[in-house]
Amino acid sequence: LISHYIIIIRRKIQCCKIGHQSTTHKNKNIKMPPTEKRKAASEEADPSSSATKKSRADQSSSSESTTPPSNSITDVVSHLHNLLQTKETELHQREAEFDRRVKSFEAAHPSIGSDTDVIQLNVGGRTNIAVLRNTLTQFEDSMLAAKFSGRWDDSMEKDRDGNVFVDEDPDNFGQLLKFLRMRMKLHRGGSSVPERHRPKATYEFCSMLEYYNLMQGVYGHNWVGAKDSFTCEEIAYGIVSLCNQVSGSNDGSTPNLAAVVYPHRSNDGSGSPELKLLEFTVEFEKGTTGYVGWVQCTDEGARTIIPVSFKGSLPNSMFLSIEERKAFGPKANTGYAPDNILGENLRVDHAEAATKVVCRRSGGTHITQREHSIELEDGTKVEAILNDGPHDYNDNVRLLPFILFSGKVTVSGLKYAIDEL
Repeated sequence: LISHYIIIIRRKIQCCKIGHQSTTHKNKNIKMPPTEKRKAASEEADPSSSATKKSRADQSSSSESTTPPSNSITDVVSHLHNLLQTKETELHQREAEFDRRVKSFEAAHPSIGSDTDVIQLNVGGRTNIAVLRNTLTQFEDSMLAAKFSGRWDDSMEKDRDGNVFVDEDPDNFGQLLKFLRMRMKLHRGGSSVPERHRPKATYEFCSMLEYYNLMQGVYGHNWVGAKDSFTCEEIAYGIVSLCNQVSGSNDGSTPNLAAVVYPHRSNDGSGSPELKLLEFTVEFEKGTTGYVGWVQCTDEGARTIIPVSFKGSLPNSMFLSIEERKAFGPKANTGYAPDNILGENLRVDHAEAATKVVCRRSGGTHITQREHSIELEDGTKVEAILNDGPHDYNDNVRLLPFILFSGKVTVSGLKYAIDEL
């Protein structure tokens, strides 16, 4: 905002200067008759004459009107300060008006519900479904919570008996209610619903969750790693903070890195289609180093085996090395193949600033060959084709999102490949 106003002020100053120079140039080119020239010379020679005084007064007035404003830094800063104060005052006035309108709305809609309200539902024609309001609103940033907050009770669709109508498949919505009730009970005790007891991921069920913005609420951040190597804390809906708990060697020869992956597997262990991530965003806080990307692992849930060495390219993997400022692509499986460097000298400086990375997986020409990419905040992007399906020699081998970090990272923006279910 300040830069914008500085540009405007400089343009105005330049326009004034151009106008002043143009006026002066025109005055110099005006041709005066001989009589007028002699009169002007006489007036210049006699400063006490009234004509001379009047002329000088006019010149002074003209000079004042055409003198451009000062171009000093002090004047610019002062002007910007006054301008920002004005904008700040306007912002406070708008906030006060918004608060006033909210209070007026709440006063006009006293039906805003209580957490202990019992709501009668008609889900796809199935009635006699009763649920507490706070069961439906426990994920505050979801559309489901907004719908049943109580603000819209008067305008919601109802059947002839007054039950709130939900146009969803009764079985799918019933699974959601079952999960929400379990989570409510366990959450009070500081626990969460175990992975194996979460609803089975099907296309119909996950499509409903996407509509209500509940995918991250139901399936969430399922990052796994070595026991006691990291902590995972939810800091906002769909955003978690991962903190390293690994103790490095005293001499610093062993890096203090914690490794986590996001397993992609079916919840029921039946070999049904797996729920996979399409995208995730990782921000390494200032001073934190490590690696991020997609790596081939032996997926055994909480006991997932993660490669130990990240000194160069790995087979069927791609990742960014924060400290080396390099992006490595998949390495050939034959012999001593050289490292596949996708990018180097990248604009990454973990010692001076946080590093934000977006990892994406998209479609491809083959069911298992998919495009994967890593993108930095400045728009730099590297891509590679990786094998995203089960391997013939080991059904547990998977290509998984992974993070290897020294300090603290924030993970957000999870997107799921529900169309592959």
